[in-house]
Amino acid sequence: MKVTSIRIRGYHCDAYGHVNNARYLELLEEARWKFLEPAVQDRFFEKEQLLFIVVNINIAFKKPLLPHQLIHIHVKEMEFKNRSISMVQEIIDDESKALCSRAEIQFILLDAENHKPVPVSDEIISKFNQLIRP
Repeated sequence: MKVTSIRIRGYHCDAYGHVNNARYLELLEEARWKFLEPAVQDRFFEKEQLLFIVVNINIAFKKPLLPHQLIHIHVKEMEFKNRSISMVQEIIDDESKALCSRAEIQFILLDAENHKPVPVSDEIISKFNQLIRP
């Protein structure tokens, strides 16, 4: 499981003083980029001519996120199908350890040339399994 820590800042919050639902997408994306960083740095997607495309996100909001709060976004529960990969991301409050939200994300990998989905190969599964290990 990989974890990204983020401190909630004032600019993350809306007029009600908590993180707006749309901002959760940005926080989750930040954690996904951090998760993928080793593969991006070693140019895995570029070498394989793959594009990483989110096709579905379902977020369950459990507790509000507030200014100055330190959160940890966990990437876990990866599932590989023929042409898609799913993962779960959970936002956990640092202080209370409470689950603040849980998101299920589904994405596909496209061929960079023809923009058509590619099958999830053993090599892709191996790379993602390397990424998720601490």
